[in-house]
Amino acid sequence: MSKRILIIDDDPDVVVFLSTLLQDHGYETLEASDGLEGLEVTKSQRPDLILMDLMMPQKSGISLLSELKGDEELKHIPVVMVTGVSGETGIDLETFFSRASQANNATQSLKPDGYVEKPVDPDKLLRLVKSLLG
Repeated sequence: MSKRILIIDDDPDVVVFLSTLLQDHGYETLEASDGLEGLEVTKSQRPDLILMDLMMPQKSGISLLSELKGDEELKHIPVVMVTGVSGETGIDLETFFSRASQANNATQSLKPDGYVEKPVDPDKLLRLVKSLLG
């Protein structure tokens, strides 16, 4: 049975690109257009991995990540941030996530299992997905 990956992004072009890439490599994909819908799909479909944007309407990626990692039934699902925020804001994601991982337990939930910057390097994303899914 193929692994199911949930893609949460408010940009339909990104969703189509990621879905096509992953399906071409044998993964099943699920889709959500914002954080609230992503939470609903996660609870109902239990994906094996979640790829999500950082900045989304309804519920941000950070808010959703925090909620997922705080839920006993969902916290085991690996989460990869797929974001263009560093190009848009100048935020260094490596430093941001590094600080989150070194902080106390209250902010520990802010560290995703990986991240990929937009525009997405397909090979880098596939290597990360494969390493997280085994």
